[in-house]
Amino acid sequence: MKTAVVILALVALATAAPKATKLNFRNLYKQPIKPLDKPVPRIIGGREASPHSIPFQAFLEVYSSSEGWYCGGSLISENYVLTAGHCGDGARQAQVTLGAHNIQQDENTQEVQTSTDVTVHERYDGDLIINDIAVIKLPRSASLSDAIQPVALPRSDGDTYTGDTARASGWGLTDGQGNSISPVLNYVDLEVISQRECEDVFGSLESSILCTSGARGTGTCSGDSGGPLVIDGTQIGVVSFGVQYCLSGYPSAYTRVTSFLDWITRNTDV
Repeated sequence: MKTAVVILALVALATAAPKATKLNFRNLYKQPIKPLDKPVPRIIGGREASPHSIPFQAFLEVYSSSEGWYCGGSLISENYVLTAGHCGDGARQAQVTLGAHNIQQDENTQEVQTSTDVTVHERYDGDLIINDIAVIKLPRSASLSDAIQPVALPRSDGDTYTGDTARASGWGLTDGQGNSISPVLNYVDLEVISQRECEDVFGSLESSILCTSGARGTGTCSGDSGGPLVIDGTQIGVVSFGVQYCLSGYPSAYTRVTSFLDWITRNTDV
């Protein structure tokens, strides 16, 4: 009986939360040290995902005492969602939607849970943009299905992934000048670039950051923060920062998952 009361209370809390379209963006931007010649905002170059083809993708509505924002995340076990530190910073609760394609519709594949258990890396620094990682513990285990499945995490094998093609996904802006999320889940395939190439644009970076190229006018944008970067079903990055307005040609940056495997182990059941 007590379990039923708790579940009903969580459902009521989720129902009372503001709609996603009224939330703010929670994003990190870094000023390039090497401006490109006449960059222009443009479509980020992705496409709509086939419904539920990215079953680990999570949509987050996060609330502090005074504001709300939305981010992405990834299911890494039946009980935990991985996201960016800046998505969890100051959070009092997080509404987690799993199994969604069109986030503005009530799909029968969706599962919504509201958590008050958000753990941000103890050395997260939003000014320096380091240790940008967090986890959310779900109040009850996710109901796994074809539309809801955890993503695999990499082994600590020292692979830099440079030159590999990785896939980023989310409901973020598809135009750097926009102001509302995409209703449907999108993805984009991106080339992982070397640390040196990324530092040529952003200056010195921690080794726990990896970057993808923006050379073909592709990349992540506002609202994608905290979402996954994946190679062959294994998550290698968490969307962290980029340049304001998602200007064409600039890299997108991610928290490198292999740098935080021990931290994830300590703070989750993975």
